Amino acid sequence: MAPLEPRVNLNDRIYELLRQRVLTRQPGPGAKLSLHELAAELGVSRSPVHHALTRLVSEGLLSVKARRGYFVAPVTAAHLEDGYDVRRALELHAAAKALDRTDPRLTTRLRALMVQSGQAISHTDWDTANAAFHECQVDMAGNALLSRVYRQLSVNLMMQVIRGGNLEGSDYLVREHRALVEAFEAGDLRAAEAAITLHIESGRRIALDAIAQAGGVL
Repeated sequence: MAPLEPRVNLNDRIYELLRQRVLTRQPGPGAKLSLHELAAELGVSRSPVHHALTRLVSEGLLSVKARRGYFVAPVTAAHLEDGYDVRRALELHAAAKALDRTDPRLTTRLRALMVQSGQAISHTDWDTANAAFHECQVDMAGNALLSRVYRQLSVNLMMQVIRGGNLEGSDYLVREHRALVEAFEAGDLRAAEAAITLHIESGRRIALDAIAQAGGVL
């Protein structure tokens, strides 16, 4: 691979490159990443590589072991079950709070993000629009701490690992997003709870099937 030319945003460029490798399992789960080897391969100093690896650890995509280095964190059924349970609890709580203080501007934004996710033509477009949609959904609760905790969940990153760079968007996801938006627009908490639960369980089922097909770990 040709060395990368120095740029102002070198840290971000190295992070995005290594993040994509990890998400697409190049190398696979449990593999060790050498800071020195990566810096030499990419033709940069160790600083931007260290910055990128540290960010990936904070996102749960890598683990770090004292005096041993960085390793690609495996995704297992247990990890997914825990992640989806927490995500469901946070989204249901956020919905209850949001419908006590409906903000028409956020409801309008939620619909716009639904449309945007339905128009995604690449996995990058989908990931961006889908993350923004669900973050807006939680932001409607008006609780900054809740929003921050939700953004730190690694469930969506786990799904990117499972997809391996493929586009996730499909008809059922568009329908599920639309049902959620319509529930918020109607101020119907029971419908919102049902839509959230259905959407989360759809993702859980797809993820667990993919892990089973991969032999129990990705």
